[in-house]
Amino acid sequence: MSARHHGIRLVSFSIGALAATSGPTLPAALAAASPHDEATVADVLRRTLYPRARTTPHLVAQLAEELALPERKVRCLLHSPRPLLLAPTARALLAGLRDAHPELRLAVSSNLAAADTGHADLIRAELGPLLDTTHFSHRTGHVTGTGPQAFETLAHHHGIHVDNVVHIGPDEQEDSHAPLLAGARALLVHPDHQRIPRVAAADRYRAAADLSRAVTEIHRWIPESHPRPTLPVRASGMIRDAAGRVLLVRGPDDEQFSFPGGRCHPYGRETPPEAMTREVHEELRLTTTAGKLLWAGTSHAESSTGENKVHFLFEAHLTGTTTPDPDPTEVAEHRWASNNDALHLLHPAEADRLTHITGGKHHGWQRRSHPRR
Repeated sequence: MSARHHGIRLVSFSIGALAATSGPTLPAALAAASPHDEATVADVLRRTLYPRARTTPHLVAQLAEELALPERKVRCLLHSPRPLLLAPTARALLAGLRDAHPELRLAVSSNLAAADTGHADLIRAELGPLLDTTHFSHRTGHVTGTGPQAFETLAHHHGIHVDNVVHIGPDEQEDSHAPLLAGARALLVHPDHQRIPRVAAADRYRAAADLSRAVTEIHRWIPESHPRPTLPVRASGMIRDAAGRVLLVRGPDDEQFSFPGGRCHPYGRETPPEAMTREVHEELRLTTTAGKLLWAGTSHAESSTGENKVHFLFEAHLTGTTTPDPDPTEVAEHRWASNNDALHLLHPAEADRLTHITGGKHHGWQRRSHPRR
């Protein structure tokens, strides 16, 4: 399995997004004949019809019983011709996706009865050269709308994570709710989509009136789903008590101490002084105001994950209580330490900053010479 990557790497189409039948679809014909409502019929088909590789007499009898229809009627509907008509623009639209996004994978993943296996044959014949894979429920045994397996299997087949998949189709349950519940993205194709309530945020769900507009939306969505990397910004505070000792904290997973503080929110209007104040209060339940900026600079590969960071270290003046009340999920230990003791307790990069500040230097670039042990 490849490393986790949050961008769109595979676009999956249901048959209904790419083509239409000449006349009612099999689910529509069975729903029209059955006394049960459409949702009940759809549930019966997902449980009984779609995962079966063959249309057996036992399956016909089961469908007849659950749909309250004569077996003869079910058999007639299953074997009625339903020619599939490919959307005139489907081939060109998929080819355009291929050209614009060479690394993108394209697949068709759809619930399909064995009685309609000719539809799968048409998709492969007409679109096969443009597709990486096809996944039809009567072949895979995985049905969309009954659990996450269909989309998990699709992602696993391509060596990606399910959140790298966006699925496109016209059915609210099978093509919208099902992929979202599985952890994938969804793009609903529906002519009246503006009246359909939005079911997720724009980074997980979108809608379009037809296939052409859906593909246009995909062209926009792909680059938006791959956020540009940002350099983390850490804001911390140097808090001293009346004796001049500095307050240090150690996180539950850390071996060495640091100045209290944390990351600025990557989005929004939070400034580094505001981030410092917020983080100190979250960690120690202390109220502070930011004073002089003591240090501003970048640090190379300071964390255990090796990422670079921008650091701001402020004088932090206590208002109210001076007794820390640490949050145990954030702070495993806190100490008041003299400058000399702090140099031995602090992470080397933090100790380096304290040394520079003591020497009158307040900005710079910190590069780690040797890997951390």
